[in-house]
Amino acid sequence: MKHYHDEARAMKDIQKFLSNPIILFKLEKHTVHDIIQEMITKLASEKPRLNLKLENIISSLVEENSDYKLMEIMQGMKTNEKGENETEPSFVTILCSSNEVTENHVVMCLLHNTINLGPGAEEIHFIALVLSPLKEKKIKCAIEVSRTYSTLLADVKLRQQLKGATNPTEFAHIFELEVHRIYTEQRNGVEKALESRQDLGGNSKWCFGNDLINDLKRRAPHYLSDYTDGLNTCAGIQKIISTIMFLFFSLIIPCIAFGVLFSSLTHGIIDVRKVILSQALAGSLFSIFGGQPLLVIRATIPLTIFTKVIYSISDEKEMDFHTFYAMTGLWTSIFLVISSLTGISTLMKYCSRSTEEIFALFISIAFTVDSIKFLVHEFDYNFCFDSVEDCNVPKALLSLILLVGTVLIGCEIYNFRYSPYLTAAKRTLLADYALPVAVLLMAFAGSWLFRRVEMGTFDDKNPTSFQYTAWGEVSVGMVLGSMGLGLLQSLLIFMDQNIAANIVNNPSNRLKKGPAYHWDLMVVAVINVVLALFGLPLVHGALPHSPLHVRALADIEEKCDHGHVREIIVSVRETRVTSLVCHVLIWICALFLIPKPLNYIPIPVLYGLFVFLAIVALDDIQLWERMLLIFTEQNSYPPTSYIRKVPQKAVHTFTIIQVIQLAVLCAISFSGSPYLKMLFPALLILMIPIRSKLVPKLIKEQYLKALDGHI
Repeated sequence: MKHYHDEARAMKDIQKFLSNPIILFKLEKHTVHDIIQEMITKLASEKPRLNLKLENIISSLVEENSDYKLMEIMQGMKTNEKGENETEPSFVTILCSSNEVTENHVVMCLLHNTINLGPGAEEIHFIALVLSPLKEKKIKCAIEVSRTYSTLLADVKLRQQLKGATNPTEFAHIFELEVHRIYTEQRNGVEKALESRQDLGGNSKWCFGNDLINDLKRRAPHYLSDYTDGLNTCAGIQKIISTIMFLFFSLIIPCIAFGVLFSSLTHGIIDVRKVILSQALAGSLFSIFGGQPLLVIRATIPLTIFTKVIYSISDEKEMDFHTFYAMTGLWTSIFLVISSLTGISTLMKYCSRSTEEIFALFISIAFTVDSIKFLVHEFDYNFCFDSVEDCNVPKALLSLILLVGTVLIGCEIYNFRYSPYLTAAKRTLLADYALPVAVLLMAFAGSWLFRRVEMGTFDDKNPTSFQYTAWGEVSVGMVLGSMGLGLLQSLLIFMDQNIAANIVNNPSNRLKKGPAYHWDLMVVAVINVVLALFGLPLVHGALPHSPLHVRALADIEEKCDHGHVREIIVSVRETRVTSLVCHVLIWICALFLIPKPLNYIPIPVLYGLFVFLAIVALDDIQLWERMLLIFTEQNSYPPTSYIRKVPQKAVHTFTIIQVIQLAVLCAISFSGSPYLKMLFPALLILMIPIRSKLVPKLIKEQYLKALDGHI
């Protein structure tokens, strides 16, 4: 059945038919061959420019050596007195795709007497013939147009009204009135459903700390099951083990990369060991005390920017960095605690999928840009385009090989699940280990096979990194400055944390235990107090690790629609075990595996992992899919829900608006000034009113629900 209020194409097809209706009224024919011949003849007389070949069309509709058996039809379903479903025997829609037409044509026929076309079609009174081009957009093909008219003819009131018509003109007029009635009924049904949903959650009163308590009440009954879910089957245990390995490599490798970055920004004060300690401590605490265990927290690129600003200000004003950093972290946590207790996270209901996907795509772009910058630096420093002094061409070329090799091997193994080889279970099992296999193979290649090429490793200058911050002199300026920076940093963490949580708790992930936005924010605030006091990098919910963690624990089902395969999540193992065990392994790395053997992993492999994560994350970003549609032939558009429901112009308009916002976000974030980069959280917040106030003035709300809904 088709919903005309949602699927804009359907109403356009009906309006096109009503502008010049082709109707055979009270036709007195008794065989399919004769009826189709009359319908095609009527179409040819109404539109002589078509130059239709009658026999060719009839041969494509009726099976050979058969006078009545149609090759492709569509009928409706009804419920009988016993409550059983059976075929509606009073109408049939005949589908025909032909290279003799360049656009869709529809002919309606009301028979004078009913005819019998076989089982399930014994009392045919109405026949609709849909003639479509062989090559057509999926939303305009014969099947979709047939759905439009079959849904109408399945309405018993419409059929009764049409039977009472006295001539073709009255038939067309009644048809138009009934279409309007069905459209209105469907629209009113949607509005009533939305009103009922709003009534369910709109009567609660605000109370200080009430949202935090509700999160605890919601998640507490599931706490024990968080440790047992997925461990009762062999398939579940395999999934959990593969997810632990995926999560471990996707966290430990970026820790090394971010450690190198932090070290360069702070002149070695925060190094690789401190970043890994921060991840181990924060991750293990959150996996035990956090509300949503599928959320992954870690240090991120925006937080490194704030650390750079803190270091620059402390150096410029001759303040003690450790004290200034700790005070900024404490103010950040204070603002986060206030946000948690006052329930400010409820405002994230205005943060739609649009904002989430802009931020998610930005993270993928940021990972890719950082990797490209690394390669450019390697070639600029070692390839020596202008001179031959101090050149190290093998290092530059090997960096390119290791980075690209990590990406290609990871993607090939990850996509092995779609190949025809082995069994489905074995393909999935191998694909789950794509990341660790790619990293280990390329690390072996870089550190052993090409060991004569000096690639460079990270430094470990602070073997005793876990030390409480010794507070220096505190001034009024330091307090006020740290408060201002803490406010901006808390806005960044608030937005990033809640956006990541929103994506994890997306209804399409089919999670059953419920979210815990306010409690998770409180836990992150408390964890950051500890990290700030020990001079370790702060953390928050991160992309793309959080949604990838969900996907790694999910059972995924493939569905084919008009030749396009799409994946849906059937269920997810909502467990704390993966995150907890992963961070136990990171603790082992922090205490025993630094510097060796972790420094055997070449730096290019780290950046190759960034690109791999960026590419894999694109699968679930609808914005990326719509960006590709701009350059895609219309015939190849996938039959997704928003393609069915939204006109092409509105789809592209919405995409361009998002791309403009993404471009501004990238321009600010990739600018050279660290102070300009501090506007990043403000830009994220600004996107919410842009989506809720400005965009609806350019695109109908009906279309926005299809484009921007979590479906």
